[in-house]
Amino acid sequence: MTRRGFLVGGAVLFITGCTRKATTSADQVGYRSAIPPYQGSKRTGAAAGGIWYSVAPGDTLSSIARRSAVDVTVIARANGLSGPQLQPGSRLWLPGASTMAEDALTQGDGPDVDDPDAPLRPHPGTYDLVKREEWTTARIKGNNYLMGGVDRITVHHTGEHPGMEGIPEIEVIQRIERYHRDERHWAAIGYHYLVGKTGKVYEGRPVKYQGAHVSGANEHNLGISVIGDFMHQLPNPEQLGALKAFLTDSRNRFSVAKGRVYGHRELGKSVCPGDALFAWVTAYRA
Repeated sequence: MTRRGFLVGGAVLFITGCTRKATTSADQVGYRSAIPPYQGSKRTGAAAGGIWYSVAPGDTLSSIARRSAVDVTVIARANGLSGPQLQPGSRLWLPGASTMAEDALTQGDGPDVDDPDAPLRPHPGTYDLVKREEWTTARIKGNNYLMGGVDRITVHHTGEHPGMEGIPEIEVIQRIERYHRDERHWAAIGYHYLVGKTGKVYEGRPVKYQGAHVSGANEHNLGISVIGDFMHQLPNPEQLGALKAFLTDSRNRFSVAKGRVYGHRELGKSVCPGDALFAWVTAYRA
């Protein structure tokens, strides 16, 4: 990976260069399931102990897990369940839960999870998702390729120059987007998502389009970049917690095994995502 300085909006931005080459895919991406909750983000805030919950008609283990922010396997283990079947009127112990939220996936005005244009729905207490239209009005150029499904995930870092510290995250993302579009002549920013230092996850290139983040290996590959340079240090706890939660949600969303989560350097000639973050990625998938 090489460092490149480029001039955007009168300011010089240095990021870690990642050579990319898109290849054609004929099928459109499909969303296989709703995103389950993740237990572990520092924002989860579940109380010690737990609560009892009476199963209502139409409840499923997944919906109860979403609403309580308690993992399905934890609920099953705590109640001695051997399968997903639930009896209305029965009581379940939800370890660590303090309240039951409304299930956003049952609301009629929400997008269909099988719709490839449907946005990712984060669960309360994990990370904040910032939609693409909240930070840019730029349309995706025509030189794009459909993703055709996701079967692996690659973690990157932006490799910011220290002089970029203090610049608002959205401005950093906008500069990278302009560089990718105007200088590299790509359809949009190369990453599908970027994880900010404040625990926000920014939507980059829509998931239905193939990314431009690993040269020769972009097909079916979800690109997630962490804002910062992590050669010698890890992201701050909030950023790392958001990355972990988002990785787990994304794996569940697309049925990607932990062993299919990579650091950029494993798929191309690069030191990305930095020594410190790469060590974390290898530990995450172990």
